[in-house]
Amino acid sequence: MTTPSAPRPPIFRTLPGRLFILTSILLGVMLLAMQFTTLSLFVDTLRKVTLLGWIVSVIALLVKVLPQQRRRFLWRVRRKLILSYVFLGFVPVLLIVALTVVFGLIMYLNLAGYMFNNGLGEIRNAITQSAETAATELSLNPSNPTDALRRRYNNLASKYPALSLAVIPLRPEGGTAVSAGAWRHTPAPTQAPPWLASFGGGFRGIVAVPIVSVPGEWMLVLRTAIPTTDGNRAVLVDLPINEAIVTEIEARSQTRMEGIAVPQKCGGPPADAGTPPATGGVSLFKRSTASLECRNWETGDPDTVVVGLHAPFARLYARLTGSSQTSAALEGNIWVVVSVLGFLFILIQGSALLMGGLLARTITYAVHELFQGTERVQQGDFTHRIKIDTGDQLGDLANSFNRMSSSIEHLLHVQREKQRLDDELRIARDIQKSLLPAAPPAFAGLGIADLCEPAREVGGDYYDFFELGPGRLGVMVADVSGKGTSAALYMAELKGLMLALSRREHSPRRLLIEANRMLAEHLDNRSFITMTYAVIDLNLGQMTCARAGHTPMIVASADISEVVTPSGMVLGLRLPNAAELFESILEEHTRPIAPGDVIVLYTDGITEAMNDKGDLFTDEALAKIVQELQHLDAAEIRERVVREVRAFVGDLEPHDDMTMIVLKLEGMRES
Repeated sequence: MTTPSAPRPPIFRTLPGRLFILTSILLGVMLLAMQFTTLSLFVDTLRKVTLLGWIVSVIALLVKVLPQQRRRFLWRVRRKLILSYVFLGFVPVLLIVALTVVFGLIMYLNLAGYMFNNGLGEIRNAITQSAETAATELSLNPSNPTDALRRRYNNLASKYPALSLAVIPLRPEGGTAVSAGAWRHTPAPTQAPPWLASFGGGFRGIVAVPIVSVPGEWMLVLRTAIPTTDGNRAVLVDLPINEAIVTEIEARSQTRMEGIAVPQKCGGPPADAGTPPATGGVSLFKRSTASLECRNWETGDPDTVVVGLHAPFARLYARLTGSSQTSAALEGNIWVVVSVLGFLFILIQGSALLMGGLLARTITYAVHELFQGTERVQQGDFTHRIKIDTGDQLGDLANSFNRMSSSIEHLLHVQREKQRLDDELRIARDIQKSLLPAAPPAFAGLGIADLCEPAREVGGDYYDFFELGPGRLGVMVADVSGKGTSAALYMAELKGLMLALSRREHSPRRLLIEANRMLAEHLDNRSFITMTYAVIDLNLGQMTCARAGHTPMIVASADISEVVTPSGMVLGLRLPNAAELFESILEEHTRPIAPGDVIVLYTDGITEAMNDKGDLFTDEALAKIVQELQHLDAAEIRERVVREVRAFVGDLEPHDDMTMIVLKLEGMRES
């Protein structure tokens, strides 16, 4: 007694289902929180891990659910049609929308970065110009750098209170350093780093310095170093990007810095000190990032600082188009147009889905009727007819089905008759196989190998061996005209006749004359038999043969391979004076044989094998192959000949039976 299997639990009670529910809730909470505040480093990392778990759970659910539900869900054709419409109609639209959003997001990220760099560049240009002016004054009056710095500082202090200036030596003869300004972000430099002297045009860029009051935090500084004309000193201007500068950049570009990530190469924390400060990440059309080139002031190594930006798209759009009422009205009109287009899209897609459902219903109704009809036919009710009144292809299909069901009974009858004929052919084949030798006889001094491959279920080729006494063996190969059952019946008659005549007639010629006389009384007018009969006498060292219209024999000795063709006509012809003509034409051929000789008897299925060009294999080609293979034993010669014939024919089907006997003389009997 088998124990019933436990029912499968609901999909959401499995491990992937519970993981999906948990991660979906966490992601929903964190996505909602992102709309109101910036996530901390820990929460942002948790969000990424949760998103990864959600993706894994979705994949696991799909792998688990699809194989179970695919067949049941898609069994109905209507669902397949609706699903195909979704793939053809909705999926491309969704892809277009997704590509549009991705393209717009890329454009937004580039725009936000451009706007931020543009606003930062205006401030950088201002302090660069101030540094260049101070360097020019210092070049004209090198003895009083303090006054030059003080004038530059006084000009910019009201606008940039955190501005700091210094004159630092680039070479030993540059004197001592002089500074002006607060220098609260970092101590005033007293000398230039070694790499600065190699910058002929000076340095204009960004450096990162740690904030002393807040451990683990860094500040970006706009730093410009312009050398004097003599190259001994440089004017250094620092402007920390503090809250005031951030506010000014925001006013210029509508983008606000929210955080920075300083790499180690640019002076940030070492790689093993933990993750750099978060930049705020990227939010859809609200937050972005910008990359700024920075340089390590001590070593001169360049790298990239990632700056997080709060840059809502609406503010960027207002910045680009202006903040006038016309721009606001234009923006409102754009949103109205987008809303109308969205409504029309939903309306059109909904109407298309409705029409698709109605068409699917019409199609599936016809399919259902066809299914019911096939079920009735399968049960044996061939009188059932399908009622579909539509004038379309489905209606024609229903008419074809009705015509098909009316002819199934006839087809079944034909199939039964064909099965009966196949059974008879298989029986005839079994009988024919029983007429052929089960294996070549073991004959001392003679190696024998045979082959018989019918081209159909029942062939017309026949061969046999007759032991005529010590050292004497009779061998025959025959080909009954035609194929199929009639050929098998004539073959059975020929076998009985040959068994009787081979015991009585020792001459191949006399045997064939008697066989022709008896067969002519029984064969119909359209049938005949070709045959070669040979007697191998190892005692006398000779072979005697006669050929009744059959293919030649091949005798290969050490020196030559000969095609033996004694005269003769076919057996069993029912013509006037056919017996006298047969006896007058038939020739008996006797020849000596020696150890090592090879004798091959075969039917025309071997030498008339045809390739795809229409060329025949020919007796001469067979004789040449046998001569080349004379050193092999009988079985090996047979296998090599068959291989050559099949290679010659290629992929074509054989058009005739292939029968062959290979005799290899291995030694003579002592008299």
